[in-house]
Amino acid sequence: MLNGFFVQTRVTVCAAAVLMIGSANAQMPQSWTLESSAQRVLQVAPEHGVVEAEVSVRRGSVKQAGLWPNPTIEIGASNAMGKDDGKGGTDLNQFSITQPLPLNGRLGLKRKQANAHLKQAQANVGQQVLLLEYEAAVVFHRLQFSQAQLGLAEQRLESADGFQHIGQRREQAGDLSRLARLRLDLVREAARQDIASAEGKFSESLSDFKTLLNITDGDPQLGALDHFPALPPLADLEKGVDTHPALVAAKQGVEAARHGVAMARADRFADPEIWITHERDVLGDRRQNSIAFGVAVTVPLWDRGGGNIDAAQANRQKAQFEVNALQRQLSNQLRLNHLHLAHLIEQGEEFRTHVLEPSEEIFQLSRKGFAAGQVEILNLVDAVDTYFNARVRYLELLKEAWLEVAALRRNAGLSLTHKGTAQ
Repeated sequence: MLNGFFVQTRVTVCAAAVLMIGSANAQMPQSWTLESSAQRVLQVAPEHGVVEAEVSVRRGSVKQAGLWPNPTIEIGASNAMGKDDGKGGTDLNQFSITQPLPLNGRLGLKRKQANAHLKQAQANVGQQVLLLEYEAAVVFHRLQFSQAQLGLAEQRLESADGFQHIGQRREQAGDLSRLARLRLDLVREAARQDIASAEGKFSESLSDFKTLLNITDGDPQLGALDHFPALPPLADLEKGVDTHPALVAAKQGVEAARHGVAMARADRFADPEIWITHERDVLGDRRQNSIAFGVAVTVPLWDRGGGNIDAAQANRQKAQFEVNALQRQLSNQLRLNHLHLAHLIEQGEEFRTHVLEPSEEIFQLSRKGFAAGQVEILNLVDAVDTYFNARVRYLELLKEAWLEVAALRRNAGLSLTHKGTAQ
């Protein structure tokens, strides 16, 4: 039920087109939803490729961590035997193999640490998904807002043109003064300036949207920004904080640091080395073979790795502090997002009831009264400014509410597109 709240945006006017997954050059829909926009961003964003590549890097590290160290082979030649038996020449007379033996559990610790880093990289993919989806939501809702603002400016210019026609008719009938006529001209010019400003903002928002989604052809169509989102229960949102991808990644960092402490302790003792040597020499006046073998052990007399152990323990403590700080930050930010969203929804409902609807009624009555010669020009101008300013403010509240939903979704760890990754 909670996921339905976040996934269902209900912002499309026409049927939602499903974005084809595959080539970035595949045919794209002209009508975009928030979900299809987020999917498109994940397909084309290089940041997503970076974290996916990091997962592949960590998989390679896991594979490498379980391997034994390679043996060392030495081959030697000298002319010693030729001098001893008088035959002369140079012969291969030494062959030895040295193999380190990882008997102190270092390989197992390396595998565990590499696995922790792999899980951390996988969690970072989910976190990157959340960040890219939030970025997609920001440009999507800003484009919705600028699109609505441009439409509102066009309505204002249309109403100003209507007032001008009424003014011309009244002026010809001798029912409108020159001063009032000039005020009507100013009303229309102000409306025309609003359109110029709205067109510039819309162009900028459209450019941001097309750049982020890597759209080169056509102008995307978005649904209207015309309703407030529902407010989900805070308790349900808080349940997902412990499994937030950023927090999971941080916890895996603690796990990797814990294995790093164990590895620092194991590194105090170098791996013993077993060696075997095959030699050929002149013994008893004839050339003979001999075999020798042994074990080499490094004695930790001067360097016992105490500094490395202290550094590894401090790194583990640092990682744990980061987890605690991140958990507190996510919880606090989630509560603030929820509180702000509740205030925006409440403010929007009150604004619509006590400001927007009365201002619309005053605007309609003033327009009819001006056409009948019953409303003064100053009252008309005030009614126009009040109504259209109220419409703009209501759109701002809508935009802020939907942006707060996007932030709430990001901080709660809820994804629009990856149901199993970022939830």
